[in-house]
Amino acid sequence: MNSLNDTLFAIFKVSLYFLIIFGIIAVLAIFVIIPTWVRTEEVLVPNITGKTYYEAVRILDNVGLRPDKTIQEASSDAPKGEIVSQNPQANFRIKSYQPVKITVSIGSELAPVPSVIGKLREDALDTLTTAGFRPNRIAFVHSENYQQDTVIAQTPPEGGGQRRGSPVNLLISRGPTPQFIELPNFQGQPAADVLVELESVGLNVETKYSSHPRIPEGAIIAHEPPGDVMIKTGDLILLEISGVQGSTGDIGRLLPFEHSVGEGGEISRQVRIVVIDDYGERTVVNQRYAPGTVINLEQKGFRVFGKTRVLVYEDGEKLPEILYR
Repeated sequence: MNSLNDTLFAIFKVSLYFLIIFGIIAVLAIFVIIPTWVRTEEVLVPNITGKTYYEAVRILDNVGLRPDKTIQEASSDAPKGEIVSQNPQANFRIKSYQPVKITVSIGSELAPVPSVIGKLREDALDTLTTAGFRPNRIAFVHSENYQQDTVIAQTPPEGGGQRRGSPVNLLISRGPTPQFIELPNFQGQPAADVLVELESVGLNVETKYSSHPRIPEGAIIAHEPPGDVMIKTGDLILLEISGVQGSTGDIGRLLPFEHSVGEGGEISRQVRIVVIDDYGERTVVNQRYAPGTVINLEQKGFRVFGKTRVLVYEDGEKLPEILYR
């Protein structure tokens, strides 16, 4: 019996001790902790939108606040790492050292890479920059199909989805691989035939006119460089032609033709341009071009003879034919 009484008394004492401790804690909470918390100074939440995460941490710390441990991430047009929203909002009053939830940008959404195939280098750089991409490495190579300083290839390729700001590498044409040719003597030959022959091997031609007592009108008086010398593709040949400029149509004329590649979508298109004139049928363009690229045959120095038809095909589809008389 005495043992039972001792056990009950011990339980009573322990319970009493716990009640006393809880009572002390309750008194401290009521009269010390809660009033102190209630009296904590409120601060004005600063505006951290548009700042980087590390800038935001410093700004919050300066006013006695801290960022929430959980950082939300969102895709947006803001640069990667920039804060796009906060909670509480700026100028809202909260207790010191309270957390501020922030949302950080993970960068722009994916966007298709625009095609710059067939564009001149400067136009290609402008197109990429405007679309939000960063021109990166540029390499050069000779090409028989692409004129000098135009884009042959790009990586990443056109279309698909890349984050804006991603780098794009370009391969640029140096023009045809130079070929060395022994220039014949064209004196006395019809200028029209000579022009076709010279341009077909990749030579540039300029003409001037002079009167000559023995060489018939429309024939070659002389040329520079002279015959029997070595030249290379891309060189300039100056032809002196008998007659008065405009007095004969035998030497042909520059073709005032301009074509703008269809602008639908971001993918380049295969463009083929066929010219049919008094000297027959010739394919003068057959390569890929970015949408919106302007092809100007007159600027390319392309000559035609007599009545001329121009046929244009985009991705195999024939466009309306153009006739020059």
